[in-house]
Amino acid sequence: MQILQFIRRLIFRFLVRRKQTHLISRRPVTLAAARQIGILFNAENVAENDRITAFAADLKAMHKEVQLLGYMPKREFGFHYPFPFICDKDTTWYGKPGGGTAGFFMRSPFDLLINFSTGECLPLEYIAATSPAAFRVGFNKEVENANYDLILISAENKDISNLIRNLENYLQ
Repeated sequence: MQILQFIRRLIFRFLVRRKQTHLISRRPVTLAAARQIGILFNAENVAENDRITAFAADLKAMHKEVQLLGYMPKREFGFHYPFPFICDKDTTWYGKPGGGTAGFFMRSPFDLLINFSTGECLPLEYIAATSPAAFRVGFNKEVENANYDLILISAENKDISNLIRNLENYLQ
């Protein structure tokens, strides 16, 4: 099983590096200056989903164009989510997301792209890595993770409210 995970990550890293061959002009941006904001997050926790959608509503109240994309390994039927999402069915076996909503995120030139996923989530990492966003912010502290322009690491890494507060402090 470990060998399969290693091969999966190796293929994933190779594809990300190959996809990043084109140069994109990156520049720091504040929350106030950003007009188009993309938010990626792991959508398995309903309370965190509510906090992220509230944060997105706050940004929209500031006249920002905000797009959300959640990720959940398996879709729960019968439950309505107030945001678009992808699941394992929408990805390849090594974590590359397909078209549709994920393709929209990979093509959209956001001013700011935020990935609230704190653990390894290959589909969200791929979207962040290949996005033409001007500035990408992440919370994943993996050493080999070079997919972000700014990585924020909090001692209370699992609490979404602290992550949002740190983000607001650093992007003033």
